[in-house]
Amino acid sequence: MKRLFFAATALALLMPSLAMADEFKAESKIVSATVYTGRAKVTRVAEIDLPAGAHTVVFTGLPAILLPDSLRAEGSARADVKFGAVAHKQIMSSQLTSARENELNAELEKLQDQVTLLNSEKNALTAQRTFIQALGTQANLRSDEEIAELNLKPDQWSAAGQTIRNDLAETLKGEVMLDIRLREANRDITRVRGELDAQRTDQRSTWSVTVPLESTEATKLKIELSYQVPNATWTPIYDARLETEGQGDLKLQQFGSVQQTTGEDWEDIALALSTAQPQRGTGLPDLQPNWVDAYERGQVVGTNRVDSATTFDGGGPGSQMQFKSMSSNIVQASSGFGGIMGGAAMEAAPPPPVERKAEFAAALANNSGFVSEYKIPGPSRVMSDGTETKLMVGGFDLDSKLEVHIKPQLSTEAYLVAKSKLKGESPILPGQVNLFRDGAFIGQSRLPLLRPGEEQQLYFGVDDQVAVKRKTLKDERKEAGIISRDNILDRHFVTEIQNLHTKKVDIVVKETVPAPRNEKVRVEISKENTTTGYTEDTANIKGMTVWQFPMEAKEKKELKLGWTLTWPSGTTLSGL
Repeated sequence: MKRLFFAATALALLMPSLAMADEFKAESKIVSATVYTGRAKVTRVAEIDLPAGAHTVVFTGLPAILLPDSLRAEGSARADVKFGAVAHKQIMSSQLTSARENELNAELEKLQDQVTLLNSEKNALTAQRTFIQALGTQANLRSDEEIAELNLKPDQWSAAGQTIRNDLAETLKGEVMLDIRLREANRDITRVRGELDAQRTDQRSTWSVTVPLESTEATKLKIELSYQVPNATWTPIYDARLETEGQGDLKLQQFGSVQQTTGEDWEDIALALSTAQPQRGTGLPDLQPNWVDAYERGQVVGTNRVDSATTFDGGGPGSQMQFKSMSSNIVQASSGFGGIMGGAAMEAAPPPPVERKAEFAAALANNSGFVSEYKIPGPSRVMSDGTETKLMVGGFDLDSKLEVHIKPQLSTEAYLVAKSKLKGESPILPGQVNLFRDGAFIGQSRLPLLRPGEEQQLYFGVDDQVAVKRKTLKDERKEAGIISRDNILDRHFVTEIQNLHTKKVDIVVKETVPAPRNEKVRVEISKENTTTGYTEDTANIKGMTVWQFPMEAKEKKELKLGWTLTWPSGTTLSGL
């Protein structure tokens, strides 16, 4: 089988017979798509029984948002086939190009016509009701300027009244039935409009692509046409599942959320998700001089001026966001059966079948370059209506430990935290993470870009088995000094902690003391009124004071913090 690629130069000069080529319409179908952030590469395949000689293969009905510069043709055949230059042309149409959009538009028009007819029937019934009511009124009065004179005998009045009542009841019943049908039709209109909004492309043009070629003999040609389209994207979504029993096992699984409104449904295709970003520029713009002028009383000091607008040449399509290789920590799904039993074991009764838990199949990751690509196993289906399709990508290997975090300034509730270090060689891409604790969904958070070896904390809700109380022991303000008086503020606190668990837990307590921005404002932690073992300015946060210690089951502990703030008399202090 020979692999063929289109020539970038016009081979028509080398093959004049192409000008008189037979034309074959390619009955193609989408077989694969690679989704990036903001666009996708789509591949169509057609098989053609190709006679010998020069011919032209035509692909029609391609989406209007197709990016022409991304068109690429290739193929394979058992004979020698040469491709000419790929050409493309936009075809305008009076109809919408999306089949589903046309169906919905037709359904909407039919429903709107139905509502118009129902309203007309209702108006007729309303007029009939008005007439009957007027007739009944005039029958009682025995006169009417707008209705002919009534000559009813007394014995006919009862029958006439009954007739009027029956006609009026039927008319009212008809109006109610029409109201019901109108309500149902309006509901259908709302539904169809919702579907139409999701499908709407308003595309009334398509692309036609021609591929000239010449074959030395009759052959079956498999031709592929690939192109890029916008309005398609994928984002990472994670499930973090924490089991609090034992060592606190944390599993992190990555999914890909795919959405597209390209105007083409992707059904039973090979789908891949890529971290490349071809819509971004290929490089940074050139740096320009950063001119600085000094102005004094309206006069310009110096002569350097920017005489024209600074321009730069951003990179064009085709760039790729660079990531480290992601090969080692994507967990691939695997399955298998044990080896064949031999000897006497072959004669033994087979063991009863063991039920296995159904699991998602992980994507096959290709991380050989600067970008990663995840091939989703099996055929995939992503409709062109913006519906979110969630696909399994894989899992990450984490080294995790559980801690209980307390911030008594904010709350007397303790929170369970999984502190995890990413193992392997693959980074975690930024994305939403769904949090589960012991199988129960407890909320959502976000993960930043994490590289191997970096740590991240995920909060898994309140730990009711750690009791916290906070008290203010001292809150006193005074003045000091004889010649120059200073304001002094003393505050002392105590936090009471009790571990109600039946096992040891690691406690982290965080408090902040005032952080002066002015050199005239001074703060000092009172050593005699503060529990030892703390660190100051933790994580480069000014004033962050942190204690970290283990607590045995049922253990109680008091944590004290005292500080003194001093500032000049006569000045106003802010921030407290």
